[in-house]
Amino acid sequence: MTPEAPADRLRVHRNPLRMFFSAGPWVATAYLSSYLFVGTLLFGVALTVLLTSYAISITFLGVPLLVGAAGIIRGCAQAERARALMVGDIIPSAYRAVPERGLFAQVRTRWTDPATRRDCVYLILLFGPLLVLDTVAFAVWLGMVAMIILPLWYWSIPNEWENTGVHDHGVMIGYLPNGPHMADGGFGVWIGSLPAALVASAGFFILALLATYLVVGAARAHAAVARTLLRPYVDPLAAARKMLLEPGPLASS
Repeated sequence: MTPEAPADRLRVHRNPLRMFFSAGPWVATAYLSSYLFVGTLLFGVALTVLLTSYAISITFLGVPLLVGAAGIIRGCAQAERARALMVGDIIPSAYRAVPERGLFAQVRTRWTDPATRRDCVYLILLFGPLLVLDTVAFAVWLGMVAMIILPLWYWSIPNEWENTGVHDHGVMIGYLPNGPHMADGGFGVWIGSLPAALVASAGFFILALLATYLVVGAARAHAAVARTLLRPYVDPLAAARKMLLEPGPLASS
């Protein structure tokens, strides 16, 4: 599979039932949930080494730290490339080779390399938006799946209404301030019996069919961002520059 191709493991099916029982939603779940931990760790590491190295770069001691910081950031980006394999993406890496010896040559080469800057954009600048995207999609999908198996656990949730002295076990969806029945005021649904739990489970299964597209879409969007920023940098003006450097049709033979 080429780096530009969409991940096959996140394939979208038009049939919601086929979509639900395909590997896509579950692969997307693993990909999104892993970013909540791995992405947060990599963000903390990349931001810390970047700020620390630049803060000390005013002294000579900061030069080797800048070299090390570039290496650590590349390592963090490589971890994200490895995580992309979960969704079937193979993202190659390509960084500029250091043509000269010396610390200053390494600093200049590594920090003028567009690949290093793109790593920083993905790991640091886009961490917030990607975290929000992944968290929302994962939470909605996980909530739908949990409610599908509602008949297995609804009875284990204790509820107490202090103003009425009512105690009961079940799941309250909405706001029922005076007890588990609509007649007592408030609005919502009380699930305190197996038939009610089965009906609610069927309803949430229908919602879960729609949520599969949300979780897979979020994973595809995240993978596309990673694929765009972490793959080898391609100069968009490379073709134009090559044309300018080549001899034209009027050049002498």
